[in-house]
This record gives sequence, structure tokens and C-alpha cells, in this order.
Amino acid sequence: MRLSRALLAMFILILLGSGVAFAREIPAVVDVAWLEANLNNPKLVVLDVRKAEDYKAGHIPGAVSSFFGSWAVKKGPLNAEIPEPEDLQELIQSAGIQAGSWVVVVESEGGPRFHFATRVAWTLAYAGLDHVAVLDGGYAAWTKAGKTVSTEMVKKPASKFTLNIRKDYLADKNYVLKTLNNLPYLDARSYDTYFGRAKLPFVAQEGHFPGAISAPKEWMLDAEGKLVPKAKIEELLTALGLSANQEIVTYCDTGMGCSAWWWIIHEYLGWPKIRSYDGSSEELAKDPTVKFRKYVWR
Repeated sequence: MRLSRALLAMFILILLGSGVAFAREIPAVVDVAWLEANLNNPKLVVLDVRKAEDYKAGHIPGAVSSFFGSWAVKKGPLNAEIPEPEDLQELIQSAGIQAGSWVVVVESEGGPRFHFATRVAWTLAYAGLDHVAVLDGGYAAWTKAGKTVSTEMVKKPASKFTLNIRKDYLADKNYVLKTLNNLPYLDARSYDTYFGRAKLPFVAQEGHFPGAISAPKEWMLDAEGKLVPKAKIEELLTALGLSANQEIVTYCDTGMGCSAWWWIIHEYLGWPKIRSYDGSSEELAKDPTVKFRKYVWR
């Protein structure tokens, strides 16, 4: 009996250490119908990360405004970085988010704004929150469905939330330099950027990380900016040679676009071993010891 209990305890520890979560109470991606049905749940916090003027013009009833720029800040030469811990904790507290809250992140639309919503959601998960989702199709899907909108300004009482940083959700530069030749890296940018035919001005090198797999973030969305079926995403990732038991790192230009793949792979599919590189190409391309590749696959 003692041996059985010891084995059970060891199994639980292995699962916890692998990042498998049992505590999620809401889906990782919710639709308009789900959100409407849960608007009166006292646990729910609808986090509207659009511009303040857009929020004032109309928002989902009960939503609180928390502009995206507060969640992805400039640090030194790098854009769109995680806020400093004290700032992040205050940001979460000021939105009235408790440790057990159900948080639904709302952007203006799906499609080109989907990764803005997932970046905030990833940051909340990194901060230690379990029950976070993004609204499929964003605010545009809500209004297109003819749902009620409000212009009432909502201010929730500040919470006493305390950070519980999940370091294994994040890849920093040191981690990348140690694992670049040993792990699959998923490049969430467009084909043109991956191949080096185009680049942003602040990225010092053309092309992609050595050995990186091209998987533009747009692949997970349909023509209306809605998430494609889960089976399609799993089929896509499997065709790229990826599986749930692998450790994967996703990156882009600034750490925003790659959050879409992190969110979908880790939270939507439940694959436990994935990190998002916040500094991404903007940071690594400045390192003269790393030579990006262009005009080739991998």
C-alpha cells in the first residue's frame, strides 16, 4: 500500500512538473454564445484591450478597459516586452482580476488582432492565472451577432492578486542560445519574412533562426478571422513533424505574433512543453554569434 501511494504521488508530481493543468474551468477560446451565457457569472472579468476611445464608443456589457499597450511595453531597445513584475501585478489588480477569476480577453477583431488578444492572455497565464480565454472573432464577432453593447464605464474594485510567475512559459535569450540546435523552433511570421525577402527595420538580420520551422500564425484562422477546427490545427502541426511530447519554442519579430501559437498549442490543444520567446528576432538578430538563414527551408 505504501508503495502504491508513493507511485501515485510520483505520478502526480511528474504531471505537475510537465505543465499539465487540471484546473482550467473555461475553454481557452470562447465564442460569442458562451460569453453571453456567462456574462452574469460573478467570476467573469471581460478584459477589453482595445483603445480607450473604442471602448467608450461601445463595449461588451460589464467589460473593463485595459489598453493593450500596458501589457506589452518597451524595455531598452526591445519592443513589446512583458511589464516589470510590480507593474504587471498592479495591472492585473487594477482590472479587478482575482486568482480564481474567469478572464476573457477581447480585441477589436480576430484575424490581424488575434495575436494581440493571445499576447495578453499568455501574459496573464505567465503571471499565474489558470482560467483565461480569448474571444473568438473579438468584439467584431459580438456586434456582428447583434448582441447588446454598452457605453457605461466599468471600474471594478482593485484585487489583491499576487504574481505566481510560470517561468517555463517563457524562453529568454540564454535559453534560446542553449537550445537553438536541439529543439524545434516555430516561426510564426509570414513566408516572406521567414525567407528573408522582407523584414522589419528594427530586426537586424534577414531570414529565420537556424533550423526553424515556418508556420505563419494566419494558418490557424479562417477567412473570417475565426479559429479553424482543432483537428485541422493538430493535422497541421503533425505534418510539420511536431507532437505533444516535444519541447517547442515559438518566436516571431517581437514576441507578439508567436503568442498565438503558444496559446493555441499549450492552452487550446493542451500540449504542455512549449515556450514563447519574448525577445524573438528583434533581440536574437543583434547577436553576431547567431547567423540567420534565408531563401531556404530550415
